[in-house]
Amino acid sequence: MKHYIWMLGLALCFLLSCNSDDSCENYRIATISLEDEYACNDTRYSLDISTTEEFELITNLAEYKDKVTGTCDPTLIDFTNFDLIIGKVRLGSGNDSIDYSLIESCTEGRNLYVTFIQNDAMIAPVITYHVLVPKDEANKTIEVRIFKQTRA
Repeated sequence: MKHYIWMLGLALCFLLSCNSDDSCENYRIATISLEDEYACNDTRYSLDISTTEEFELITNLAEYKDKVTGTCDPTLIDFTNFDLIIGKVRLGSGNDSIDYSLIESCTEGRNLYVTFIQNDAMIAPVITYHVLVPKDEANKTIEVRIFKQTRA
């Protein structure tokens, strides 16, 4: 009987230690802009990518040269440590800026939130968005979520 109680106690301790980790918190991952890091000019209009997908994940120089055109010098980009997420979106009005936020979620993996800050200009531009993100050793997928916000 003592042996049975001891085994039951051990099993209970094991189950409690396998409890889900409540301390897991989402956190923001630093991103890099081609404009800030490599002095590329207004990449919203000076970079282009031919894609039918929502976005492309560029992992090396050869892919960049094959898929991206524009005035930014790709040989400067550190593809050893970073991947480039790049895509295009058609907007219903003018664009002032783009904000990026890369979040590592405990349950959803990596999410890149791209927010286009719009103005009242009566144009419908096609904007290229991009961000350099740290290479992910675990090869997690990145979900890109697009938002449009009118400047107040």
